Amino acid sequence: MSLQSHPSGAVDGPSAGEYAPQFRRHCHELIAFGYVAIHGESHSESEEDFITQRLREAIQTGQNDGVLPDWADRYFVYDQMPVDVPGLRGKGRPKIDIRFESTESRRRPVYHFEAKRLRASDTHSVSEYVGGNGLGMFLVELYGRMGDEGGMLGYVQSESPTHWADRIGGKLHPDAPDNHQLTANGAWARVPLVDEFEHTYATRHARPNLGNITIYHTLLDFRGNTPTE
Repeated sequence: MSLQSHPSGAVDGPSAGEYAPQFRRHCHELIAFGYVAIHGESHSESEEDFITQRLREAIQTGQNDGVLPDWADRYFVYDQMPVDVPGLRGKGRPKIDIRFESTESRRRPVYHFEAKRLRASDTHSVSEYVGGNGLGMFLVELYGRMGDEGGMLGYVQSESPTHWADRIGGKLHPDAPDNHQLTANGAWARVPLVDEFEHTYATRHARPNLGNITIYHTLLDFRGNTPTE
């Protein structure tokens, strides 16, 4: 997870082992709060950036109104945030869809989420999700540079989360033509993370310089009539 400025996977301080999963869980719980607040079914046709904006606004409103738990006050959330990358300057820097920053330690650990829409009308949805402007941004070390974890959000606007999970999982499989730098035990696997999210999966990938990275993939249902699967 993006908890340190070096790739060793360690976090400064004696409580690092406990804080890492807590930070991951808190970031996903804040996404879950925003998702419930914006009524996903009303965004079945919305653009990706607008959905992301609404998630960020809902989280900040929850913080300002005091309806979130006290721990939420330790986090700042941003959308479309430029990412500092060696060799890239100004407008040439990539922008992460959602960035969480924690005040828990002086290092100000951060957690990155990249989002993509998933819809049948776009035949390139899956390739865009796993491609160079999606998951690939973590694999080439543009996102998640400060640690060994990151998040992907799939905004499901047609079909079902299970449908897209099967298709994405097929791409992130050791036997796939391009297995996206999967580690030996890093294939697509369902994981329990927060109660609000039924469809969360994890993959683990090798990076050229910063060590392995674990990506948590969460598929959010934005279908208009919220059909059953």
